[in-house]
Amino acid sequence: MGSQGAKLNAEAAATERPVTHSGARRLCILTQYFPPEMGAPQARLSELGERLIDAGWEVEALTALPNYPTGKIFSAYDPRVPVVEQIGRIRTVRVPLYTAKTGFTKRLRSYFSFVASAKRHGPRLCRRPDLLFVESPPLFIGYAARSLAKRWRCPYVFNVSDLWPESAIRMGVVKPGLATRLAERLELSLYRHAAAVTGQSSEIIDSVRRRAAGTPTAVITNGVDPDRFGKQFADAAARKLLGHEPGPIFIFAGLLGHAQGLDQILDIAASMPADKSGRFVLVGEGPERQHLEERIVRESIPRVRLVPAQPRERVPALLAASDVALISLGMAIPGAVPSKIYEAMATSLPILLIAEGEPARRIEKAQCGVSVAPGDLAGARAAVQQLAGDADLRERLGASGRRAAETEYNRTEIGRKLDQFLRSLLPQ
Repeated sequence: MGSQGAKLNAEAAATERPVTHSGARRLCILTQYFPPEMGAPQARLSELGERLIDAGWEVEALTALPNYPTGKIFSAYDPRVPVVEQIGRIRTVRVPLYTAKTGFTKRLRSYFSFVASAKRHGPRLCRRPDLLFVESPPLFIGYAARSLAKRWRCPYVFNVSDLWPESAIRMGVVKPGLATRLAERLELSLYRHAAAVTGQSSEIIDSVRRRAAGTPTAVITNGVDPDRFGKQFADAAARKLLGHEPGPIFIFAGLLGHAQGLDQILDIAASMPADKSGRFVLVGEGPERQHLEERIVRESIPRVRLVPAQPRERVPALLAASDVALISLGMAIPGAVPSKIYEAMATSLPILLIAEGEPARRIEKAQCGVSVAPGDLAGARAAVQQLAGDADLRERLGASGRRAAETEYNRTEIGRKLDQFLRSLLPQ
């Protein structure tokens, strides 16, 4: 693990638990994904956990051995052995699971193997919490949540980052049928039996309230630490990685997956007039990377550079060395708000958003970018040309985004809101 934290043998660590401070509330974050993995849920949960520690909570995470997005357990870990380690200040219990990168049936097996492993090892290796904070998706983590909450005699808060199975149906991962109806029954049961439901968007919480009106809810958006981002973090290594070709850089940094609709970026690049400036850099790994590489070569698409995934700590420098943040979704996914929005805001980068719904409304409210609907190639191409050709516009939009990052989407303020909401659920 190196700088991320010191690993301990789980059996030994079970007897070396930190001393509980008198009067402190204990929170266990139950999630299949956690640092050192990269991704929006991993960053959000670990950073909110740190904010809750600042607010006086004792925070522990019960999670899987790290394997995302490759589907292989990281080499520093024995895939058969639970591990206890420190991630920042968060005591982290990691349990084995079956891993899978692709294939719906294999992913289901992975989800249920984590459920079984968390139920088996959690009570033995974790402290009994006052509150269990559960990250969904995967929705099936709810089976572990109910079992652990019963075992520990504590309430659980269900945090919904994506509405499942609705999102899975929209993305074509599954077809409506008996399996999705059973998943919807599980979803509704988890909402109605939770002490509360939190969600990262208003669309998510509105959906929960319509179906589980008696359950307390709160919108806890994703956010950003503004101090970690800004144009001052650009450096020579980042500029070299992005390339030295002329023209403003439109950067996409994140998972190269199906939901992101990244073929749209290649379509824009392929259709740009030769006399117009602007180039595109896609940074990351994921199931669509090989397809994108093959298409760039096969169609001789100019202006596009693919860069391997970079360590999380390098993201601020890459954004700072760019000119526009390019954020795309391939379809309307209910409640989905890409976390890249907040990092771009904090960097003072104008945003070109290819998405509708709540992400577009947030961009409009903050006055920090331009949004177009998925599939609107002409509109996206026009937006690229507008942003590439107007440095003053980029500066104005970027400054507005920075203001939003420092206020509404400041993770410190979001952490305070979550702290107050969670404390309201417990006996005083």
